[in-house]
Amino acid sequence: MHLHWQGGVHTELRVARTLPGQHRRATAPQVMELIRELSKVCCDATTAATLNRLGYRTGTGKAWRAHSIASVRYQYRLPNFSKGKDWLTLKQTAKQLQVSETVVKRLISQGTLPASQAVPSAPWVIRRADLDLGAVQAEVHTVRSRRLGPRHQPTPPVLALEPSDEANRETSGSPTCPHSLDRG
Repeated sequence: MHLHWQGGVHTELRVARTLPGQHRRATAPQVMELIRELSKVCCDATTAATLNRLGYRTGTGKAWRAHSIASVRYQYRLPNFSKGKDWLTLKQTAKQLQVSETVVKRLISQGTLPASQAVPSAPWVIRRADLDLGAVQAEVHTVRSRRLGPRHQPTPPVLALEPSDEANRETSGSPTCPHSLDRG
């Protein structure tokens, strides 16, 4: 663009044009990556709740809702939770492996079970195929065998007679068992 000043001076000014289909109110790239990652295991409502909890806003500065997540996924052709069966959450993984969520968290922290978390406080995303890894199966087998192993039964308490009971029986001359009377 050329500016013509009254004094006859010309100034050239260059401004980047907005490309067709783009505007300043676009979703931030980091939010797009979060939506892509969360859409593997979460429905749109859960993804929106997670983004709101983390403090992210839409391009227009509003809170996320399920339909705005669906709109972003449609526009950028991101995966849909209902169609993807290759990814699991922490809870789903625990159910699949038949162990507690604490065991799954330990496997993740040890590096035995590969998992990703887009940002802290976001749900863990675990590939279903990784559950079949040998190291994961070995750890799960160890946990299950400990849980199902022989349990130590507590020994039953021994009933001891108090000294006053023994003294009463000796002085009264009565038999210790009422069924052991001599009938002779």
